[in-house]
Amino acid sequence: MPNIETQAVYYPGFAGSKAYRIPSMITTSKGTVIAGIDARIVDQRDNPNKIDVSIRRSEDNGKTWGPIQKLVAYAGEGLDGAAAIDTSLVEDKETGTIFMLFMHTPGGIGLWASETGVGFDSNGRRKLFDDAGTVYFLAEDGKVYDAENNETAYTVDKEGYVFKDGQAAGNMYFKKGIDPNESLLEARTSFLQIIQSEDDGLTWSEPKELNLMVKEEWMRFIGSGPGCGIQLQHGEKAGRLVLPIYFSNEAGKLSCACIYSDDHGATWQRGESPNDGRELDGEILSAETISEEKQFLTESQVIQLPTGELKYYLRNHYGLQRTAVTTSTDGGETWGEVIFDETLVDPICQSSVILYPDQGDGKVRVLFSNPADEKTRIKGTVRLSEDGGKTWPYSKVIEDGYYGYSCLTVLANGEIGILYERLNDINDWNKMDIQFGTFTLDWLKS
Repeated sequence: MPNIETQAVYYPGFAGSKAYRIPSMITTSKGTVIAGIDARIVDQRDNPNKIDVSIRRSEDNGKTWGPIQKLVAYAGEGLDGAAAIDTSLVEDKETGTIFMLFMHTPGGIGLWASETGVGFDSNGRRKLFDDAGTVYFLAEDGKVYDAENNETAYTVDKEGYVFKDGQAAGNMYFKKGIDPNESLLEARTSFLQIIQSEDDGLTWSEPKELNLMVKEEWMRFIGSGPGCGIQLQHGEKAGRLVLPIYFSNEAGKLSCACIYSDDHGATWQRGESPNDGRELDGEILSAETISEEKQFLTESQVIQLPTGELKYYLRNHYGLQRTAVTTSTDGGETWGEVIFDETLVDPICQSSVILYPDQGDGKVRVLFSNPADEKTRIKGTVRLSEDGGKTWPYSKVIEDGYYGYSCLTVLANGEIGILYERLNDINDWNKMDIQFGTFTLDWLKS
């Protein structure tokens, strides 16, 4: 049993999906709580799998929740289907626009099978490939051009279905080899995408591609944090939107970074990875060339302190079973030394970290959530720091049993909301539900 009162916002079989994973969450300027999720339609596993991006909204601090809203779904079925996976949310408080970052992969492709490349030409046209590996280019209007820029007999519709002279010729998102009419497929790689809402999460845009802005040709996988991003409040970069991502190099080894926008989400840039220039065991690393698992920095979350510094919390595979932390003094463009926080025990899992609003008493309150066990994803713990994350004097276990990914938010009433993965049967991840609960700072300190 959880040690706070909770309810399942997503659960197996809800709204026609067998499984749900990877919570993301924010509280908007209007006080609405948006809870993002992967709807894993036939099975809980990561991609390759048919995974749709969905949300639910609450307008009463999480007491009740509206219907599920499916925001992004790609073609294909079951484990052969294409994915939209791993969401992260941020609001631009200056414009009221809400952004949701996620990753798309075609059928048959996930983190480890993603090939290198951006997947577009320099003009932003999507690369398509036939069975012989010949490259074609898909224009915005659905017309397809060959390498000599001649218009071909192919067209592609908004759902990715390909036609040749008007006849069905497969779908560019499908897994290779499953459609007898297969003709052209998109690159077998990972695509970082973003959608936005101008009406507090009621309606959302079509996905916008970010690979050309933030991915390099040597990268294979690219994905979001996941959880939430931030908008900088202090310093010369105030107003900047920052979203954590991670990616793999040609050898398939993982590093993280932040992408940021200084023009309200119109364009995005990628900052350096904390692995770039990092000294570890006598070696100077770079994200492009790391070669060992102990060097991995993966899923990450970021906060900004009142000093203007960014503090970045990193899942890692070094073997100390502690969350890694690094800081930036330039808004997430570069990072300092990577250290391990001795208090933040971790079994190698995503964690959530947020700043609590300034109470005017000089205390810098940071909240941190993760499974606080060295070996297993159990003992879901929330910690409170009052000195910007230097020390963590207060902690409470909110879930004794299995506790996976989580996301924290500060609600409009000043309470803290948490959305987390709970498992009722440790041997069956399809039995996972996504719990939402609330607590207060006073409760954490009591």
